[in-house]
Amino acid sequence: MLKLITILAAAIPIILFLKTVFFGRSKVMQEASSAFRKQVDYLVWAILFLVGCALVYSIAVLIYSSTK
Repeated sequence: MLKLITILAAAIPIILFLKTVFFGRSKVMQEASSAFRKQVDYLVWAILFLVGCALVYSIAVLIYSSTK
């Protein structure tokens, strides 16, 4: 699952770049692209938040297990 997310995250900028180069930009495309980038930004922040929570949890478990 993580590999799929990584591949998609890496492919999105390439796809957007190729669309811009070969098909140009229209007003509608700019608005759609802006909205899509905003959603991707939210997704990235959510994933970073979850990774941070997992990191804090594992450090807390490590500290708790070493104090026993």
